[in-house]
Amino acid sequence: MLNSNGGQPTYYQMFQNTLHEAVTGDVVVLANADQAFDDTISLARRLNPEVLAVLGTRGFSIRMPTTTKNFYDSLVGTDYMTNKKQLRPGEWDKDLCNSKWSFDTWIFHKINIKNLKEQDFKRRNQNREWVPFYINEMGAENAALWGVQQSYPFTSLYNACDWIHSWHFHLTPKTHHDQKTAWLQGLPPGSVPKPWGGVQTRGWPYPPKIADCVFSKSCFLRQT
Repeated sequence: MLNSNGGQPTYYQMFQNTLHEAVTGDVVVLANADQAFDDTISLARRLNPEVLAVLGTRGFSIRMPTTTKNFYDSLVGTDYMTNKKQLRPGEWDKDLCNSKWSFDTWIFHKINIKNLKEQDFKRRNQNREWVPFYINEMGAENAALWGVQQSYPFTSLYNACDWIHSWHFHLTPKTHHDQKTAWLQGLPPGSVPKPWGGVQTRGWPYPPKIADCVFSKSCFLRQT
């Protein structure tokens, strides 16, 4: 595995680690450590190899299946029910499935990212230096999506959060990576600069929930 020097890994390091020989199987589910899944994750094994899927988290709420929530209660306890007012508003249960620019899970066939280039996961800072971006930076998901797109001509980019549910197991304020030198031309201010990946629209590109593979009913392979 690539060494992240004991701190947060860069996005490039995250994807490169999935290519390690210790990662077996064809389909990779790469997620932030605070994401948990329910039984819908079984659909990932049927992902069409030509599709790159991402998931916007469903948050932490009463909609979470009891079988999944019980794991959190067993590991952490239930104090969050009485302490939730101390959290930032909306932090504990925010559903981001409909967000166009926030996703914490990636699902893909490993072979399709073998040609990743480290330079595609760097942007210039105000010192005109090319530096890597990290997983907990604003805009990093979209910048990483562009980098992954350079490695393979996926037929569809798909936010599959309506079909595969991920839940937020992190009921504390978020911790973002702080770049020592600000990004050059970050928009909005502080975000990882473009290019950003996704399907191009009138605004910024993003991975849609109604992707091309949805229309052709080919996002997931049929069971045989």
